Amino acid sequence: MMDRIRSFLSLLFRTGHGRPMAAAVLAVFALIVAFPDASPLKAYRLDLFDAYQSYLPRQRQSAPVVIVGIDEASLKRYGQWPWPRTRLAELIDRLMAGRPAAIGIDIIMPEPDRSSPARMAASLPQVSPALRRSLSALPDNDRILAAALAGRPVVLGAAGFDDETPTTARTMRTAPVTVKGGDAGPHIRRYPAVLKSLPELEEASAGQAVLSADLEMGIVRRVLMVAAIGDVLAPTLSVEMLRVAGGLPSFEISVGPRGITSVGVGDIRIPTQADGEAWVNFTPFMPERYISAADVLAGRVNPDMIERKLVLIGLTGQGLLDYPTTPHGERIPGIEVHAQLIENIFDGSYLRRPAWMPAVETAVVLILGVLLLMAVPALKPKHSIALAAVITAVLITAGFLLYRSTGLLFDAASSVISFDGVFAVLLGSVYIETDRARRLTQQALQAEREAAARVAGELDAARRVQMGSLPQAAGAFPGETRFDLDAFLSPAREVGGDLYDFYMLDDRRLFFIVGDVSGKGLPASLFMVMTKALTKSMVTGERTDFRGLFDRLNGVLCRENPEMLFVTAVAAVLDVEIGRLAYCVAGHEAPWHIDAAGAVEQLAGEDNPPLSVFEDAQFRAGERQLASGDAICIITDGITEAMDAAGGLYGEMRFTELLRHQGGNLSAPELLSVIRNDVRAFVDGAEQSDDLTLLVVRWYGPRIN
Repeated sequence: MMDRIRSFLSLLFRTGHGRPMAAAVLAVFALIVAFPDASPLKAYRLDLFDAYQSYLPRQRQSAPVVIVGIDEASLKRYGQWPWPRTRLAELIDRLMAGRPAAIGIDIIMPEPDRSSPARMAASLPQVSPALRRSLSALPDNDRILAAALAGRPVVLGAAGFDDETPTTARTMRTAPVTVKGGDAGPHIRRYPAVLKSLPELEEASAGQAVLSADLEMGIVRRVLMVAAIGDVLAPTLSVEMLRVAGGLPSFEISVGPRGITSVGVGDIRIPTQADGEAWVNFTPFMPERYISAADVLAGRVNPDMIERKLVLIGLTGQGLLDYPTTPHGERIPGIEVHAQLIENIFDGSYLRRPAWMPAVETAVVLILGVLLLMAVPALKPKHSIALAAVITAVLITAGFLLYRSTGLLFDAASSVISFDGVFAVLLGSVYIETDRARRLTQQALQAEREAAARVAGELDAARRVQMGSLPQAAGAFPGETRFDLDAFLSPAREVGGDLYDFYMLDDRRLFFIVGDVSGKGLPASLFMVMTKALTKSMVTGERTDFRGLFDRLNGVLCRENPEMLFVTAVAAVLDVEIGRLAYCVAGHEAPWHIDAAGAVEQLAGEDNPPLSVFEDAQFRAGERQLASGDAICIITDGITEAMDAAGGLYGEMRFTELLRHQGGNLSAPELLSVIRNDVRAFVDGAEQSDDLTLLVVRWYGPRIN
């Protein structure tokens, strides 16, 4: 089963250089990028956006917000939380003395204050009736706080709940809202229930706002600008504080074809995601944003720090709340998230990811994917990798530059992963095809080696047969004193086209022949064997005059020669009793005559053509009377045309000089050895280009009885 799967995958990768498979992968990644909310690459996208902020954090330009934190120092001075509502009222009174633009309370008070005098009296049964009546007559803490809120620009927080509880409500009092461009309902985050402060506090406040912020993988990145509590549209804390600070009666929601585009207060427009969320552009933690509530209550705060500022009151003491993590990796109080969002609004340092951005990212993925589909199969792997590296760097750099210059969040991470996925398929296809081609080449080479080995074996056998068919001079003429003879043949390849032969026709006639077949290799070798066999058959069988030998041999060879080969040859008959030499030359080097004194003469060749060229050719023979001690030397052109490494030829002149200086007193085997050694020394290891054949006969005179 696994083999079938591997074979199927290999076929997919090989088909069309992997383009169909890569196109399918490209389509899948394009769908993933087009629908980012459901993308499995979401974590990589968010990590990249976090990296942008970490590498280039926002620089704080204005300080419109002050956070009054109920911190450890405040708890140590005024006791553990929750404080009596009267202390919150006192804190608000102190802050209002500094004339802030608005106050936002990031604290929800859904239950009556248990420290109110009447409630304390009811919870203490051992208290006397008179004391209980006195305590009940004292002002209620919640009413005191409501009085502190009344008529002042104070916004209370509320939390949206996905489920109803005994302490939640189904609606809340909010500021009027104007919706432009369409219905915001289908796009907005909806909570069926809300946890809010007591009704009397709700009525006394200048406004109420939703505090909820969802974490993405444990990190706060976005905050709702508007939410639906049941059917009521409610602003979040930052929007409501701006409305209250500006004395405006309502806020505004703008809706586009893909969802909510912005939330507005007066002239301010805050760009949002389609669901009404806004990205928060964070700075690192800055302690100068904070004032301790203990310092405010003690009157140790300069009013200038509060005047015309948006003041946020919240819990900052350790253990009082969960600290969300920012993209910088810092854990900060939740109230600071709202503060930094307000700073974004005042500084215009928004982070934006418009609804059309996924369409742009999808187009980028498709364009780059198509570029890869066309380029990678046509490029070398190293060039493809370089191209991919450049495009990856360009995408990441472009995303960072967009963030830096405009605050746009371009998802380069998903684009790069998609791009690299398509690239991996194409490059994998290239490697699979390369590996397959390599394996096929290896198989072909192996087959060629095996075939070459078979041919080499066959040629070696043919060489052994060919060389075995040549007579060996040593021992060929035992007890012979009238002459001696030696011959040598060295083929340029495994088999050659040269030939020699010698044998006694009778007690006094020695026949010998040297030939050279046109061409080399196996065809020439076969033609050589046929020529040699025909010659011997005619010479020994017919017992006719030697002078007509080549005429008859030529006729047969012309008729039995489909490959159109020809043979140059020298054949001779030596009467070893009287030294009379009859010879015939057919297009070959004529024999050399060397006398006992070392004089060298090349016999006349009679201008005869090679054998197997003209069927009706007539071959003229020659004669020479040898003196005692004279020698005849016959060679093929492989001797005179032997080449050294520089391409120089051995040549006829060198050969003639060698015969003149060495040929007079040496026996046939000795002279042949001298010639072989001289040729070998000349070529000095250079590759043999032609067959080398040499035959030497020396006549000593008639037999002495």
